[in-house]
Amino acid sequence: MKPPLFSLLAAFALSIGSVAAQTQPTTAPVGGREHRQVSPDERATRRSEQLTKELGLTADQSSRIKQILLTRDQEMQALRGQGKPEGADRAQMGAQMKANREKYDAQFKQVLTAEQYTKYTELAKNRMKHGGHGHGLKDGDKMKAKNGKVKVKKADS
Repeated sequence: MKPPLFSLLAAFALSIGSVAAQTQPTTAPVGGREHRQVSPDERATRRSEQLTKELGLTADQSSRIKQILLTRDQEMQALRGQGKPEGADRAQMGAQMKANREKYDAQFKQVLTAEQYTKYTELAKNRMKHGGHGHGLKDGDKMKAKNGKVKVKKADS
């Protein structure tokens, strides 16, 4: 009687293990990167530190830029929190985001020297050219993520 009971318990233990393995959520990040929500304060701090290095900002400029970035990020987070708009609402949100960018760009211009501002605009253009996250996509390129892998299909040149 022990061998059948032992076999039954072993089969039960194996089936429980496989069920538990199937119910655990996968946490593999897409493209090999972990994406987590970053608070506006954390984002502003990181970006101001980066700009301080890239533009050679003074301590006063750095703190003023950080405050501008923090305010901007809080406003943008509030806009994104409204959900994805459709139709006319989408166009209105796009216009509002563009107006915000122009407003904060003008504030940057007041804080930075002419040379720093020129370098800042060049850095911003490069970020936009590279998809804002360093993907390096050019016009016509396509990016596709599947099964945790990212593929880039280059446009024919």
